[in-house]
Amino acid sequence: MLLLISSMLRWIKRSPLKAISLILSAILLSLLIQMPAVDAVNWENSFNSGVYHFAVGNFKAAILSDGLLNLPPLPTYAPAADPEEVEQAMVERFWSPDELSLYFNALYVDTGTHQVLIDTGAGTELGAGLAKLTQNLHSAGIRPQDIDIVVITHAHPDHIGGIVAPDGQLTFPNAEYYISAAEWQFWMAETVDLSPLKIPDQFQQGMKSAAQKHLGAIANQIYQFQPDQEIVPGITAIAAPGHTPGQSALRITSEASQLIVAADVFFNEAFDLEHPDWQTGFDLNPQQAAQTRRRLLNQIAGDRTMVIAYHMPFPALGYVRSWGDRYEWEPVLWQFDP
Repeated sequence: MLLLISSMLRWIKRSPLKAISLILSAILLSLLIQMPAVDAVNWENSFNSGVYHFAVGNFKAAILSDGLLNLPPLPTYAPAADPEEVEQAMVERFWSPDELSLYFNALYVDTGTHQVLIDTGAGTELGAGLAKLTQNLHSAGIRPQDIDIVVITHAHPDHIGGIVAPDGQLTFPNAEYYISAAEWQFWMAETVDLSPLKIPDQFQQGMKSAAQKHLGAIANQIYQFQPDQEIVPGITAIAAPGHTPGQSALRITSEASQLIVAADVFFNEAFDLEHPDWQTGFDLNPQQAAQTRRRLLNQIAGDRTMVIAYHMPFPALGYVRSWGDRYEWEPVLWQFDP
């Protein structure tokens, strides 16, 4: 034993660097042998972020995804467009020409006085791929019962379907609800005429049923506003008719900062920005919708105002540039520190 130790010491003296390296390797190998096995990540239940925090002046804000819906672009989405142009517009952006992705993005604003939610997502009205708004509220640390103001831009199912929860209770039980007078009167009339829509009759009936269900549930908590009316301090209505008779965009102002909530004035870059005169099958008055689109886009581009568009890819926040008679989308740079 003494002879072995003596030999090792002589070897260490002759090659100290090799000896140290060998000893460290032996120690590391010993530690690795003792470490417990690490399980692979379970990707099955892993999700990317559905919340994006940012600020508008002194207002704290968050965009909350309600999910994603894929549907064929034709004939429902661009019924009056040349099918070859539609396919080209999609292929140029590496999209499948057979499937259009619509994102659903609600906006939360904490003004310091009110906790405001703008639109409520689709709930379960449009299938199981949606209804993620409530879980993303919880992920953001926001309790549904703390929402005291809900503003509805318009009463299509993907914007009001989250009002009534699957258990029949109000998702936001302590909220006051705001909608334009023109929108409320249209959907709550004895006869709701959706015949101009270029969508199947079955879907038209579903829209009517959703409006009656969700708007009817808040009839005693609803407040109707007019264009240019300040709904709560810092949030003002902008008339945006055409998609529906009383659709409203919103202007959010705090200090020197502004944000435009565009609702469904435009849906995505390939169609509504590069081809702003294309119609959708969901526009009740397509000509008026196109005029509204041009007016609001010119205003946003001219003022260089930040905008959120409900159906743009998450987080749906960016700017619009004018480019001849077309427009370009410039997403905001992702902020890790809001």
